[in-house]
Amino acid sequence: MSTPSPSSPVFERDLFINDTWLPGSSGERIRVVDPATEKEIGSAAAATFEDVDTAVAAARTAFDSGPWPRLTLHERAEILTRFAGELERDTDPVTEVLIAETGLPVGQSRGGALTMPGLLRYYASLADDTELTELRTGVSGVSARIEKRPVGVVAAIVPWNAPLALAAFKLPQALLAGCTVIMKPSEDTPLSAGYLADAALRAGLPTGVLNIVNALPASADHLVRHPGVDKITFTGSTVVGRRIAAAAADTLKQLTLELGGKSPALVLDDADLPRVVETLVPGVCGNNGESCTNPSRLIVPEHRHDEIVGALAEAFAKLTVGDPRDAATDVGAMVTRKHYERVLGYLASAKEEGGTFAVGGGRAPGHDVGYYIAPTIITGLSPDAKAAQEEIFGPVLTVLTYRDEEEAVRIANHTEFGLSGAVYSTDTERALRIAQRIHAGTVNLNNGITVDIGVPFGGVKQSGYGRELGPEGLDAFFNTHVIFLNGEPLRVISD
Repeated sequence: MSTPSPSSPVFERDLFINDTWLPGSSGERIRVVDPATEKEIGSAAAATFEDVDTAVAAARTAFDSGPWPRLTLHERAEILTRFAGELERDTDPVTEVLIAETGLPVGQSRGGALTMPGLLRYYASLADDTELTELRTGVSGVSARIEKRPVGVVAAIVPWNAPLALAAFKLPQALLAGCTVIMKPSEDTPLSAGYLADAALRAGLPTGVLNIVNALPASADHLVRHPGVDKITFTGSTVVGRRIAAAAADTLKQLTLELGGKSPALVLDDADLPRVVETLVPGVCGNNGESCTNPSRLIVPEHRHDEIVGALAEAFAKLTVGDPRDAATDVGAMVTRKHYERVLGYLASAKEEGGTFAVGGGRAPGHDVGYYIAPTIITGLSPDAKAAQEEIFGPVLTVLTYRDEEEAVRIANHTEFGLSGAVYSTDTERALRIAQRIHAGTVNLNNGITVDIGVPFGGVKQSGYGRELGPEGLDAFFNTHVIFLNGEPLRVISD
């Protein structure tokens, strides 16, 4: 199907399988609504079980018989670099589609459009430093050749909150390793992924190496369970992550799961207030608050509560909520009506549990159309309250208080999640000591959120397992194989 022009009011995408755009065997379409206008903007073909089988077969053939896994790392890196360049050519139309399907402000949408080219270039650069073979002498004197080989066919399941940016946490690594991929975008944001296919064709990615399949839950489950898939990499909610882990267990697929978060931001009594405000406001409200690393549980000393909440409330009130196409907008619209109502439900439950709103607390005023939530700060809740424990995924901050350092650490770790966290203090050694006690995959000192493509990213506890980004993200798409070059039959090392 043709790529829409930047001025096109309607966007349509089909399935991309084996380098061909296909309408889907059932003809069913997934309708997409612009969350800022509540108007339908296009549709994407919905894959049936048969379509999923066709995509897996294409990826399987490309892996088992095609050239891609047999190219050198440097040869694949050259193609990834061309892929990045082709995507950069499409930055403007990709940004437009991202705005239309996600409701994210234009600056953040443009950043999302540029993340994939950046990560393609980064992983291409690792080809020079990645060793795929090692000769090792074992304890017994045996010689072994240890090889890193691509895992195989990868199902990459991508969420709606940052469709292309989070796809970039998966595709470049899998492709450089020599894997073939079936990417499944979220059914809420299926349109922007089509540009990946357009650029892959122009860059000369071999047939069947990248397939893009839009699928509703039943067909997505079929993909997860498919015996032709060797690994699943998923970003999304913990609830869905558990289902994927259970479904994948039947065939013992490898898994990388980056799941939900309820990240603590622990402010020590000596923290610098301007720094707290400067970093927490974008940390909580950036990406419309729809971020798994959102530092949404603020834990402050009792005696500084009013001071900190007052400064943050003033900053939240100054944020511009509105048209995501306007460069002045800080917070756009929630991605769908369903999600908008979910966030409102958490605000209602907070009020029922005795919470009060220092700012916000409902629909953004002045917006009769669109799924707009006012940036909100909730105070007065127990650490066990629903809004203090569950991932709201909106521009909402819950403030909790503590009396001493031990209680602060207990509250910070009093959550099923463990994705990210933050510690604020003017004493770096003290902040580091506390950070080492926070049960999270990443902890920031004096910052709300930090992501660096060269540093591993992932969670612990119910926030998942495995790591993305950095060299560790590439390693996740290799299997380790051993060839013994000599040795004696049944020789066992013993005391």
